[in-house]
Amino acid sequence: MSEFKFSANTDTQGDYIKEIKAAYDSGVLTKEQLSAVIEDISQKRICEILNTKTQVSVSGTSYYVAANGNDENDGMSPESAWQTVSKVDSMAEKLLPGDAVFFKRGEIFRGIFAAAPGVTYSAFGEGEKPRIYVWDKNSASPSLWEKTDAPGVWYYKEDCELDIGNIVFDDEFCARKIYKSFEHDGTTLDYHKQRPFTDYHDLTEDFTFFQDSRPEGDKKLYLRCNKGNPGELFKDIEMSKRLTCIRIGKQNDGVTLDNLRISFAGIHGAAGHYGDNITVRNCEFKWIGGCIQFQVGELKSFFIHRTWPTPLGNAIELGQARNFNVYNNYIHQCYDAGITHQWGPGTDPIHARDIHYYDNVITDCVYAIEIFYGESMHKISNRSCHNTLIENNILRNGGGFGHDARPDRGVTALIRYGRMLADNKDHIVRNNIFDRSREYMITAQNDGMNAARFEDNLYIHKEGAKFTNRLGGNFITSSNVKKELEITGTEKGMTVVVTEE
Repeated sequence: MSEFKFSANTDTQGDYIKEIKAAYDSGVLTKEQLSAVIEDISQKRICEILNTKTQVSVSGTSYYVAANGNDENDGMSPESAWQTVSKVDSMAEKLLPGDAVFFKRGEIFRGIFAAAPGVTYSAFGEGEKPRIYVWDKNSASPSLWEKTDAPGVWYYKEDCELDIGNIVFDDEFCARKIYKSFEHDGTTLDYHKQRPFTDYHDLTEDFTFFQDSRPEGDKKLYLRCNKGNPGELFKDIEMSKRLTCIRIGKQNDGVTLDNLRISFAGIHGAAGHYGDNITVRNCEFKWIGGCIQFQVGELKSFFIHRTWPTPLGNAIELGQARNFNVYNNYIHQCYDAGITHQWGPGTDPIHARDIHYYDNVITDCVYAIEIFYGESMHKISNRSCHNTLIENNILRNGGGFGHDARPDRGVTALIRYGRMLADNKDHIVRNNIFDRSREYMITAQNDGMNAARFEDNLYIHKEGAKFTNRLGGNFITSSNVKKELEITGTEKGMTVVVTEE
């Protein structure tokens, strides 16, 4: 623990960040002390987020979901609770604006559901946040795994009709998915390692897995586990299935997600193409993504030019977002982005407005935050993004399981801007901690990025590492990068801490 003492009036994440930055700038904290303080405050804030109490005002009807409930109940009290996520999903068209659905704390619910317009989804009772898992069951049972003819390779005996993006053991670590690339010349590769790969006999690395989930594939899942039957070695085995946990539909305005833990969604945690007045707060998202979106050479979009498989996985995503508020969440281990508003190429009229991401702790994601509006489409006239504010966030350790398995390497960043729109106004990134990344601090693919203003941020990164590729130039982490970036006019009041690791 660090010995640094905060002021008595420091009580918000933004206050903590300002005081840490001022203490370092004034010489009160050394580099080593700074790292310890950031670690301490990150853990403190994670603990606060995980223990946030439910404070929901309900103007309509309250419904309850508990493991000992029954889907035949009316759901209108804890004693007459529903039991399953599928029941919640079946009620999506019957719930009314102002209603709320409360999941019981300390319990696990499995499945996916569509959010209803104007409805709040939250927690009741005492203890840990309710966990909504997309995977069907705890697969830590010896009877579910069978040894194959390949040394150390086990076959999962139940059907996996949908692609599996990740396998997680005891909620602590995961296996590396083999993204098999089916090349045009007929060869097949473990694309991450760039070595030939045919089938499960080529699983030579401990805790790697393979599944041919193509329509013509056998869908079977194979795991390399050298120490024996995985069902005997672990108390909990969960998999990320090719589904989104909470679907926010085109007309689902006014949805609030509060005090939930969302895990093992192979596509996204909570996502929708359109959304007005969407709020995500006090939640935890962990182990999101990893499933294949497109294989090499598949038509459909700009992905056709890619020579690598394209997986996906964002914790929280909206397309045309308007009055989109994401705050006080702990987001970690996402294959792609922790939080994003984005849209692909095309001529659809998209107008994002009033987006606010603040007071979040986001770690171990390929991108903590991503803003993306289509390949080479930043000059399109009927798309715009106005009033984006990213502030008071702690963004750390860019990477995670996505970086370690990703077919496309070298893209990790704490904020990624993918083809910013020309009509991008009032975009401010201020008072955030950017604490190391496996690759970049910030990436930006075009000069539409110059509409963004970075103010009073604290950056910690390794000397010689990539800092940003902004405004057509590449900037490397060094004692000069502060001056170099402030000359561009995109940074003001930045503090850069250059480390050896």
